[in-house]
Amino acid sequence: MSGAALSTVPTGTPRPSPATSTDPADDLFHDLVVSNPRPARSRFWVQGSLVGHVIAIAALILVPILWPGPSPEHVDYVKLLIYNPPPPPPPPLPKGSALLERAEPAKPVTPEPRPQKPDFVAKIEVPKEQPLKPEARPPDSEQHGSPNGSDIGMAEGMEVGVEGGVVGGVPGGVIGGVIGGTGDGPVLDYDQPPRPIKITKPQYPQEAFVKKIEGIVEVEILIDASGNVTRARVVQSIPALDQAAVQTVYQWRFSPAIKNGHPVATIARAPVTFRIY
Repeated sequence: MSGAALSTVPTGTPRPSPATSTDPADDLFHDLVVSNPRPARSRFWVQGSLVGHVIAIAALILVPILWPGPSPEHVDYVKLLIYNPPPPPPPPLPKGSALLERAEPAKPVTPEPRPQKPDFVAKIEVPKEQPLKPEARPPDSEQHGSPNGSDIGMAEGMEVGVEGGVVGGVPGGVIGGVIGGTGDGPVLDYDQPPRPIKITKPQYPQEAFVKKIEGIVEVEILIDASGNVTRARVVQSIPALDQAAVQTVYQWRFSPAIKNGHPVATIARAPVTFRIY
């Protein structure tokens, strides 16, 4: 064995008797002298090593947390103030040159004050558009009313005299006629006005209905002695409704006006009303 020294046993040492020896190997190595083994490491050294490793690992973890270094993303900006020197003064004018007049500073422009809005604004009423009315012809003679009025208004007056008439004649009479006789012309001075028998409603024109045109068209009509309308003309016009109004009054029927007990022709004004609703 390495590190072990072999020595011989002195001759005077008694050997064990064969009766007491049980194993021959024990007898073989009984006389060997072995040096003391190497002393074991101390357990305190092992514990100190473990504690040192723990402290080193903890330091590697805690130092970056407690004392962090500068962040690479952080950039410090430094503001620099650059001073521009003023431009050099212009060179002096040569001798003999005219002096330049100093320009007057521009006068500040004063803004004109805005007009203030009045607190109260008067409401302007726009007059409604009135339909054009035909110019009325001047009456040839004075109109004569009747005490027995009717819903149909009378038109312009008729001439009371005729060419070739005689003094003291009756309006509408003929030469050689008797007082109270009637002619074929319309009579305005009647005893009983015409009365409507059949009044039909007007048929609304399609274009006027779409455009919602409403109003009253006044038509002058001639009612003969039989009560039929033989003539019609518009005296108060609504252009989109005039033709329909004239066609409507030709369908009307009347009981004729009465003069001295006889039916006579007369002139009247008939209003034709157009309403959508």
